[in-house]
Amino acid sequence: MSDSRTTDAEWLTTRSFLLLLAAALLASFPQVVLGLHTFFYRDFGALGYPGAVFTRDSLLRGQWPLWNPYSHCGVPWLAQMGQWYPIGWLCYFLPLPWSENFSMLAHLCFGGFGMFWLLQRWNLGPFAATFAAFAFVFNGVTFSCLQWGNYIASLAWLPWILGTVTEAWRSGGRRLPLAASAAAMQVLTATPEITLLTWIFLGAIWLSEIFSGETKFLRSTGRLALVVLLAAGIAMIQILPFLDLLAHSQRNAGDAQATLWSMPVWGWANLIVPLFHCYPSPQGTWFQHSQDFLQSYYPGAGVLALALLGALARNRTAIVIAGMALLCWILALGPNGFLYTQVKEVFPFIGVARYPVKFTILNAFLVPLLAAFGIQRLQFQIGARRTLPVIAALFILLMAALLYLARRFPFPLDDWNTTALNALCRVVFMLILLAGIFILPKAKRLSLRTAVQLTILAVLPLDALTHSPNLAPCLPSSVLAPQIWQASGKPPAPKLGDGRIMVSPNAEQQLLYSRVADMNADFTGKRLAEWYNLNLLDGIPKVTGAVTLRPTHFDVLENYLYYTPGAHCGRGLADFLSVAWLSSPENPTRWLQRTNFLPLITAGQKPIFANDPQALSAITAENFDPRQTVYLPPFARSIVTVTNSCDAVVHQGECCLNKIEADVDSPAPALVLFSQSYYHLWRATVDGRPAPLLRANLAFQAVEISAGAHHLELDYRDPYFEAGALISILTLLASGLIWSLSGSRSDAGN
Repeated sequence: MSDSRTTDAEWLTTRSFLLLLAAALLASFPQVVLGLHTFFYRDFGALGYPGAVFTRDSLLRGQWPLWNPYSHCGVPWLAQMGQWYPIGWLCYFLPLPWSENFSMLAHLCFGGFGMFWLLQRWNLGPFAATFAAFAFVFNGVTFSCLQWGNYIASLAWLPWILGTVTEAWRSGGRRLPLAASAAAMQVLTATPEITLLTWIFLGAIWLSEIFSGETKFLRSTGRLALVVLLAAGIAMIQILPFLDLLAHSQRNAGDAQATLWSMPVWGWANLIVPLFHCYPSPQGTWFQHSQDFLQSYYPGAGVLALALLGALARNRTAIVIAGMALLCWILALGPNGFLYTQVKEVFPFIGVARYPVKFTILNAFLVPLLAAFGIQRLQFQIGARRTLPVIAALFILLMAALLYLARRFPFPLDDWNTTALNALCRVVFMLILLAGIFILPKAKRLSLRTAVQLTILAVLPLDALTHSPNLAPCLPSSVLAPQIWQASGKPPAPKLGDGRIMVSPNAEQQLLYSRVADMNADFTGKRLAEWYNLNLLDGIPKVTGAVTLRPTHFDVLENYLYYTPGAHCGRGLADFLSVAWLSSPENPTRWLQRTNFLPLITAGQKPIFANDPQALSAITAENFDPRQTVYLPPFARSIVTVTNSCDAVVHQGECCLNKIEADVDSPAPALVLFSQSYYHLWRATVDGRPAPLLRANLAFQAVEISAGAHHLELDYRDPYFEAGALISILTLLASGLIWSLSGSRSDAGN
């Protein structure tokens, strides 16, 4: 070992590394760590956090939230991916929103520690490992993902999966259940595209070891298969109900949006000039033209330069990493690059990910890995010291050329002055970082060496925090306080079973493309408008929402109402949907009270048999009368005996998350309608006997009763959840048994 590596090891211990990383995160987000401020931007505030509050409140009431009746007129909930991530459940029982915010930062720290641990096991020096860990935590992708806690969690598990799985196929034993547990945790974070890429990368490393003779094929294959089997079994509590939901939802592998938000053809330019052809939103955050998913995937110009140096190393692992990183950047181009279209034809399932730009997320991990190899080369190869200045000069020339192109051929909304000044700052940070890396091998005194290393490490968070304005904005935690409807002074909102609120289509468009410049005012306005999932913070049932997977037929209706030009929603449909409050089309924060809406349960309508397009046209028409008619699909004609309307009386009973009860008196056979989304896992009983659950008015529920007084119950049970839970428990027991037996064999061998 060289003197420099020995010197590094004297102070860059695991403890000092963790202290440095925690201090850097604290310095980056001090008010978030203390609970004074919260992340809120985009999906964190309007989608993810309200969902966490709903789950917590349901559990505290002693109810399993298998079904969420507050969104989309009812939608499966615990079957949605991400609901069974164990650390997420821990957050439910700690103070919110602090626990959700702290969890993301803690995951970043955990992921950075994983990178440090992994590279130490790969025999890279302590500083190279520390640098890679900081570059992994502080970059454009991870900061962009602070609006999606599940992506942060998935990235955090990545180095642990890579380390434990490779050791599992090499050595087996207790490493098998460890690897399976880490892999299962990533599956439970609900990032299928990252999980898929992780295993493609693992497969590439495994194959490289097979071809080099480092690993035996048959033995490693069996161990790898066992890891996959155990990981799938552990995660089955989520996988089985999710797959059933996916089969009955609006999204599938052939999703038409599968090429939405691809990296533009010039997108690689943003790897070194982060604001190239980007534009500022009204709230001050910057976005790339043609893709709004990731605000940034900038890895750091200096980090990228070192990664390029590492990719040139004659090292099998570095070559595999470089190839995988290049593949991800090419696939991220989507239809703008040739490869994505070809791969999608062969493996259409990748369309589930929808946004090709997501392929760049894995490179937040791969590029720092390569940079660590680059640092290692500089310490031990003289030729690398001559290559690094050439790479730096090439990057500066590329930045200058890109700035010229941006000036010569501007896009609408481009701000060249800001882009140029920002690029100049990237050059300065890159030169400071590379100069420090360059002189590091010559710094023999511990104090000087430590000072240089700390300066290099400090550049990484500074570069990440400044390369894109307002990349991870925060607001006072009070913006997420519950009960804003109640505090606004309006009359009480409808409770569950009594009615719903509905965001008008015009108001939805105003909220989606809000131009309110002040972030606090903008988010407060969205709270008052009960936008997306924000109604869950106030416990108010709503016609729409923001749940990832929705029942297929309801999604057809919702898409028509909100995203079809010229669509019309008549008064009759609003009455049927139990709309007690409708937001003003001119002012989304102003709510208009309605008085003639129908309750959740009605009865006695005359059936009309129509196919789905006909039913959609009929129920959205101005002359639709939900009190007199109901539209049923043609195949229901053979099981429905009702032919006319009648004067049935409904006495609504219990209405909770997973159950609805009612008593109905009818002088003749009648249909009982529930303005709740139709989903195949609901079971109907009439006087305790099973009854067919019909799909009515395109996307809702109905049950036929005979003449007389009857007691109706609708119960939501998910047999896939029950089977998945059983498999997960058995797999955990099997993993524990493998751990125990492996330890016993180890003890016997000793």
